[in-house]
Amino acid sequence: MLLRLLAVFILCLGLSGCATTQNKTQNEQLTSRVTELEKKLESKDAEIVDLQYEVKDLTSKVGSSKSVVSDQASEESVEQGSAGKSSHAFDSSAIIRVHVNPEKVQTALKAAGVYTGPLDGKIGPGTKAAIIEFQKSHGLKADGVLGKKTWEELKTFLN
Repeated sequence: MLLRLLAVFILCLGLSGCATTQNKTQNEQLTSRVTELEKKLESKDAEIVDLQYEVKDLTSKVGSSKSVVSDQASEESVEQGSAGKSSHAFDSSAIIRVHVNPEKVQTALKAAGVYTGPLDGKIGPGTKAAIIEFQKSHGLKADGVLGKKTWEELKTFLN
């Protein structure tokens, strides 16, 4: 009888040990899954920010298109208005989406060997073209917009 009682006790002890091991494995799996989901959440948050900027850009383009069309009285003024808009006007907030001085961006682009213009802090077609060239050469989305990913790569060329 004592032997049976001892056998049952050992069996119970063995089973409870297996349950503890199983709980540790489940906890590790859950922790790993939570970490994975947190990374996905951060990625989606970054995508949302990028999409918000795109919406803002598109909204301003649609708004400027409407005002250009409504304000023009002739074909000649349509041609002049659209030419002026596309070739000279650059909204730095539409191109630079991170908190950084435009002159610092130009300095980094120059150090990366893709910008030859002056370090004047003015975002123009040369700066935008340099951003696109940099993005292409570093396997980034070549949209001419200096977002988090592009800036993370580009700022390594400072100092």
